[in-house]
Amino acid sequence: METPKRDAIVVAFCVSDSFIRHTAVVIASILASNPGERFVFHVLCGDLTDGNRARLATMARENVTVVCHNVRSSQIASLPIFLEHVSRETYYRYIIPDVIAAPRVIYSDVDVLVRGPLRPLWETDLGGNPLGAVREACELLGNQREIWTRYRHAIGMTDGNPYFYAGLLLMDCDRLRAERASARLFEDTHLCAKTLSPDLFSATDQVVINRVFQGRIAALPARYCMTDPMCTLFPKEPIVFRHYMGHYQKPWCNVAWNRTWPAYLRFLLKTPWRHDAWGFVWGHLKGIVWSVQTKNGHTRGFLFGIRVYKRVAKAKEC
Repeated sequence: METPKRDAIVVAFCVSDSFIRHTAVVIASILASNPGERFVFHVLCGDLTDGNRARLATMARENVTVVCHNVRSSQIASLPIFLEHVSRETYYRYIIPDVIAAPRVIYSDVDVLVRGPLRPLWETDLGGNPLGAVREACELLGNQREIWTRYRHAIGMTDGNPYFYAGLLLMDCDRLRAERASARLFEDTHLCAKTLSPDLFSATDQVVINRVFQGRIAALPARYCMTDPMCTLFPKEPIVFRHYMGHYQKPWCNVAWNRTWPAYLRFLLKTPWRHDAWGFVWGHLKGIVWSVQTKNGHTRGFLFGIRVYKRVAKAKEC
């Protein structure tokens, strides 16, 4: 008797064209860690070039489908951005249920590498909640709990509702569509922009998602968003999503102490961007000696990993 095929796992990414290569690397890491699985990858992008669209298309195969969506949204164009390394594409996750017809979707940021199976995540029972996510690590640290309690109150969350990362979301799209969730998220974003200070609202969409769905987000195991603090808190937890959250942790950040790029390189070689590999390595080799980084409105120069200057960044450097 023939074994019935399991349903395809649907994964979505929301990126600008400049992050398409990183998206391809994440897809390569997912495929390497999930042999034999069926996947449909959706890429929501507002400025995708024809060349990058064609490259992504070559990653499709018998059990792998890649779908690109050109997003045009006047609603998103008017939303605020407070962090220089964040683009408006971060808000595209609001409209995933409207763009993708699937009953459920795994949304992921692209500053991650996947090291384990996604089927257990895909089949997680959300208990009637519209979202599943991993709790913010700092909430779980004893010396940070009081700070985070005050922060939750300041952004308008009520007691007893934890704060979650938005970099990995398991989305019940049927429920989100039924609740007209995207409209509620847009409405609350405009409200936050009017009522919260930039420092409280710097995480923008993550703040809004936590506000709108507070008390209705199922807590996922830490393995699905293993940041540095999570690795410290749960050293024995198997890693499925390794999330490189910090600016200097990104695999493409060329600083002397960066150790995340060799794993990225391994999967880069499995993508249509494999010819970028030498330039990628050369950038990191040069970064061991000299690197210039712009972060939080300041440009910093590093010589052999030692900061030798810091100055206010020019607008074009941000």
